[in-house]
Order: sequence, then structure tokens, then C-alpha cells
Amino acid sequence: MPEGITGRELDKETHEELRGLSKETAERVGRHLVSAHLLEDTDPETALAHARFAARLGGRVGIVREVYGIFAYHAGDYRTASRELRTAMRITGRTDVLPMIADCERGLGRPERALDIAASEEAAALGVESAIELMMVVAGAYADTGDVQTALRTLEIPALRHKIDGRWQVRLWVAYADLLERADREDEARRWMTLAADADTEGLTDAAERLGRPAPAPAEAPVLEGDEQISVLDAFDPYAQDEQDGADDAEDGDAPVDAGADADAVETDDVDGTDDAAEAADDTEDDDAEVAEGDGAEAGDATVTAESADAADDPGAPESGTREESA
Repeated sequence: MPEGITGRELDKETHEELRGLSKETAERVGRHLVSAHLLEDTDPETALAHARFAARLGGRVGIVREVYGIFAYHAGDYRTASRELRTAMRITGRTDVLPMIADCERGLGRPERALDIAASEEAAALGVESAIELMMVVAGAYADTGDVQTALRTLEIPALRHKIDGRWQVRLWVAYADLLERADREDEARRWMTLAADADTEGLTDAAERLGRPAPAPAEAPVLEGDEQISVLDAFDPYAQDEQDGADDAEDGDAPVDAGADADAVETDDVDGTDDAAEAADDTEDDDAEVAEGDGAEAGDATVTAESADAADDPGAPESGTREESA
């Protein structure tokens, strides 16, 4: 454990959830959670071990199970991640982990289950940002089944062309660019990837690296210019550059706008069990309880959360094109 860790470094919300544990156990769990976060980038294997031990000590606390699930997800252990995140959702009632659970199903080679999750009642109640995250998972699930065109239509939502809470959804742009590339629309894919690299001043994506640029340095404010007038639609328009060049000449060489912008502990098997039959039974129970029934989600069903994304469309922003429905 890193030296000097007390557990008091945790945020207020996590501290509140840990109050259900004895003082000694809460402190131990807190220290392991802090250690996990501190080591996440430099020693992910040890970080995961800290998160696992925290879950063994405080396994009845939702946030502890959630943290372990997230670390397992990042480590590619999708079965453990799915189990822990589902447990966390049952304990806390928070559904914002639903996109990650759906992506775990993809990681386990079950894209149809990801589509079922997207058609569930829990998914319909997601907030805007979580709905967008789920749409990216749904698009990936369609692509996994070979239906790249439906995957593309799934991401053609208002958030693709408008800011959400004052921010461009750069991860959405990268996901869209990846699908365009799979559809052999390489020029469009590069334009969207370039937009993402220009707008991603926080290093949320690897867009810059994929274009051969250095990773973005931290910036206090977005580098974007032109606000809602950013030429997002130029990614669709093969003549946009010619028009821009003509406008530049007419303006006597003005530079174009650039989008740069213990009693508390649970049994070990409950947290980190390895019995395949038990896991299969757990999967079945979870699916019955949390996923809408059906043989599979059609394109229209899976995009139910796109309505949440519609609600974030800025009515004051200029129209940026006709939205294609995913149905």
C-alpha cells in the first residue's frame, strides 16, 4: 500500500456509503480504494488487487462493488466486471453503470445481450450522458454482428452534431469514425477523427495519437473557435474544402477558423468466486431481473435511449442537417 494513505482522501459521497461499516473496516476499505486509484495508471495489476480486497472487506457497500467492477472492466475481466457492476446496481439503485454492463456482454461475445439491455426499462431512464455511452455500446454490438450500417445509424443522433452541456462528445466522434472506417468510408472517417483530435483538449481519446500527433497538453479552456458554428457537417460534404478555399481567397488571405478546439466482510466466494455453475446461475438471475425479455432488440428498440439524447439538443443552436433514424 502506498505510504501515507489514510482513506480520508476519498470523496464525501464514498465516505457516506462506507459509514455502514464499522469504523475499523471502513478505514481499511478506504485505504485500499485510495490505493487502487493512485496505482491505476502506473501499476494496474496491483490497483486491481486493492480493489478486489476492498470488495472482500466491504462487499455489502455498493460503491465498493462498483469500484471493483470498474477496475475489472478496465483489466478485461468482463465476467467479474459484469457480476460486480450488476451487484452494485442492485445495492445502490444507480443505473449509470448500465452501459458498462452492456459492454461486458460484448466482451463476453454476447452482443445480443447488450442489445437486450439497451431495450430495458432501466436503459430508458438513463440520463443524457449515460444514454450516449449506451448508444456507443449498442452501435458496437451491431457491428459485432456484422451490421455496420445499422451501427452507423445508431450513432447519428443530435449529440453527434451538437454540444451536450457545453461539451462536444469527442468519444462519440471517435466511435463514429471507427464505424465509418469499417464501412470503407475512409475519407469521412478521417474527417471525424480529425474533429475529435482537434476538440479533445483533455486527452479523453486516442484520436491525436492515431493521426500521428502528440497527445494534447492539458488546457484550461477549449481551443475550439466558432462555438456551434464548428464545421461538423463538413465531415459529410466532399465540396466543403473547396468552398472554404474560395472564401479564404475572397477575404484577402484571412486564416480559416480551425476546430482546434470483518462483521462487515462478505464471503470470498461472493466477491471473487470461480465456480462456473454458480456464475451461470447468477447470469440467468441477473438477466431475468434486469434485462427486458425478448429474442433480441431490433434497431428501433435498441435506440430507445436516443430519446434522452434528443432532449439535450440545444434549441438555440443552428440546424446541422437531417437526422437519420436508426429504425
